[in-house]
Amino acid sequence: MIKNNSEIIAETDEDLQLQAGLQLSSAERQCLLQNGMLFMDLQRVKPYLAAIRCYLQDTQPAERVWTLFKVQDVADNQLSHYILSVAINPQNQGE
Repeated sequence: MIKNNSEIIAETDEDLQLQAGLQLSSAERQCLLQNGMLFMDLQRVKPYLAAIRCYLQDTQPAERVWTLFKVQDVADNQLSHYILSVAINPQNQGE
């Protein structure tokens, strides 16, 4: 079943709430819908990181519509921020 972008964002938000207790704000959901990515600083993600990591490790990539990337500063190899990425289709932006 092919999901539209709004359904993908709703599923991502629900997964984050159920699996980690992280609830996205309406601005964060809108950013995901528009860009497919959401930059999150360490303070935003830290309380939920262990649960998110467990969920991502325990769930096959084909069974989920989002993932979380860790970004490090190349100058000092320090953690910079996280990127929440969803699998949206740019052609479905209006949905």
